[in-house]
Amino acid sequence: MCPAREGVTVPSVTSDHVRAGGAASGGAAPPPRAVAALLVDRTFGPWFWGNLASNTGNWLYNVVAAVVVFDLTGSALMVGTVSVAQFATLAVVSPWAGALSDRIDRKRMLLAAQTFAFASASALAVASLLLGVEGLPGAWPIIVATLGIGVGVAFTGPAQQALVPALVEDADLESAVTLTSLTFNVGRALGPGAAGVILATVGPEVAFAVNAVTFVALLAALLAIRPRARAPHDPDADRSVRAGLRHLRRDPAVPWLLGGVAAMGFATDPINTLAPPLAAELGAGGDLVAVLVSAFGVGAALTALIAGRLQRGLGRLRTGALGGGLLAAGLLVAAIALAPWVAVGGFGVMGVGFVLGLTSLTTVLQRRVPDELRGRIMALWTVAFLGNRPIAALIDGALADWVGPRLAMGVPMLVALLGGWAALRLRAQGVEPRTAEDPDPGAAPSPGNRARDEDA
Repeated sequence: MCPAREGVTVPSVTSDHVRAGGAASGGAAPPPRAVAALLVDRTFGPWFWGNLASNTGNWLYNVVAAVVVFDLTGSALMVGTVSVAQFATLAVVSPWAGALSDRIDRKRMLLAAQTFAFASASALAVASLLLGVEGLPGAWPIIVATLGIGVGVAFTGPAQQALVPALVEDADLESAVTLTSLTFNVGRALGPGAAGVILATVGPEVAFAVNAVTFVALLAALLAIRPRARAPHDPDADRSVRAGLRHLRRDPAVPWLLGGVAAMGFATDPINTLAPPLAAELGAGGDLVAVLVSAFGVGAALTALIAGRLQRGLGRLRTGALGGGLLAAGLLVAAIALAPWVAVGGFGVMGVGFVLGLTSLTTVLQRRVPDELRGRIMALWTVAFLGNRPIAALIDGALADWVGPRLAMGVPMLVALLGGWAALRLRAQGVEPRTAEDPDPGAAPSPGNRARDEDA
């Protein structure tokens, strides 16, 4: 890593980045494993498949809840209330949830949060199966259940992101971050399709029940995994939310990384907001919308197979900049498309860029943050990535109504480019994460480095 410029604090390698059998023991660090090996790993494998099931259920639920609420009320405002109930707690609760995850066992915190969300989803499933959705007292049971699920998600997010480094060896962190993020995007591709099939065949009551079952998959995965124990922390350390915010001043690279993450999240809103009006302009309807969303998911899934290798080859920040550029390019292709297949290709490129951009910036952040602050910083990651979705949807939707969906894509295109520029700016300043094999030349030798020096 290049020396830090004046004014940028470069943290030393934290203890959780020196893995057993690697630098700490004086031996060579293990090489990164293939993606296929991670998917069947006894710790990371259940984590991936449980998260994939849960995220698929979340997207299935989002579609079904919106359809049912609109059918019950005929009000787009009430449909919007469902989204508010789901995400309103995120910005408020996540920072405190992150601080809590730095104090207690993260796996137990995830189990408690997911159990609460499961109880909320199950209550709605049971009520709808017994009464039918037409027998519910309006849309409010769905909104209340959605609020409960949202509270569970708000407490889950920071601990979920903070736990990833404890599930794999240091060399596998790039791939682990990519695969964890991939579950969100594959779920976004699978969930809406499954919702359409279930609504058309057996009805929304069964869809609510299927969503509840997907929580069981993640709970079972959490019970099965065995994360590495965390290193002991200073009992006198400040565990408050303010301590996490103070870290942003100590390490100015972190706000830039969070800004890049926010840009990637904002720039993917057209998948939800602009795909329907774009499909209409191309003379198609809901079928094309489903294909556009699926194309994004396919692009993301295929990229996940090579993202870790690409980050190690090009450098993480350079890969992040490439991702921002590809995300913008995909938006441009979709905006100028005169045929549906061209728009589908553009959405596929968007999926490629999104995975490269988001996972590269997230990996840099994961490697840079001390474990004792990881929960609080990843809470800010959650707010950055998801908290701007309602704002992005309002901006994109208003612009599409005013100037059409093609010109409206100009705003997320610009935001994607800004996210890539943030990665390039950090790289130019010498901000690149270290691993156990690449220690900070200005830091005091760690015990593992000392052992190597003595052996030499």
